[in-house]
Amino acid sequence: MRAAVGLLTGLSGGCAVDHGRLAEAQVLAIRDSVRTAIDGLQRHFAAAQWDSVTRIYADDPSFRWLEDGRVVARSAAEIRQYFAKMPAGTRIETTYHDTEILPIVPGVASVVTNFQTHMSDSTADPGFTFGGILTMTFVHRDDGWRILNGHASAPRPRSP
Repeated sequence: MRAAVGLLTGLSGGCAVDHGRLAEAQVLAIRDSVRTAIDGLQRHFAAAQWDSVTRIYADDPSFRWLEDGRVVARSAAEIRQYFAKMPAGTRIETTYHDTEILPIVPGVASVVTNFQTHMSDSTADPGFTFGGILTMTFVHRDDGWRILNGHASAPRPRSP
């Protein structure tokens, strides 16, 4: 189930941003529309609407999802297969903190956010909570903003 949380939460492009190429109105519009996409994803996860959740991942040959330093999905189809196997009654509630939405160029934005996720099911088991940082690259398609790639990782102590 822990992998599910990482999958629902996203990745950063690592590009330097030159907002001089974008008008301030474009920057604000991109931030607002990507925030709306993230809010929708959050609602769909909480409501266990897996079909709606998986629509936000881009069907693109360059799609990648990474967790803790490894590639865990190379296509949106892999993400869909993962969520199709989700047990009935599974709930995934994620909160985002200190979210930065960085417009790169029209139609591309990088998102960096801290996240806290609680996963549970319909049993008496209280579930578990985990968190870390999430980065995602969003691309705008005809049907809205989609996650092209993402990475979720949990904090670990640094080695000397």
